[in-house]
Amino acid sequence: MRRTSYKLALPAVAAAGMLVFPGALPASASAATSSSVISAAALTLTGGSCEGLARRFLCSVAFTGAVAPVSVRWFVDGSHVPAYDNRTFVGIGCQPTFRYDIRAVISDGTGASVEFRSSPVCRSGNP
Repeated sequence: MRRTSYKLALPAVAAAGMLVFPGALPASASAATSSSVISAAALTLTGGSCEGLARRFLCSVAFTGAVAPVSVRWFVDGSHVPAYDNRTFVGIGCQPTFRYDIRAVISDGTGASVEFRSSPVCRSGNP
């Protein structure tokens, strides 16, 4: 039988110990760790699009760093559409040749919010 040895760096061992025994951290180190995690995880919009099909838009948003609870609110031409709330992907019906203002506002538990906005023109034709 062959033996394999592994070398672990001291920071890796210390980090593993902090995960297993979080109470072992001094209060000041614990506070510094939690505040750096919060600041590093800021709500950020990572993507968004509204793809035009015949008489319909398929819209999506993507985000990272949100702290629960998270809400997604959709607006079409300035009017809130509650049926689309808390969804990252929606299908929005439209009238051909008209331009629409579509907006999604993502908010998290810290009070941070980001916005996606698009102004596509509705296409006519068959899907």
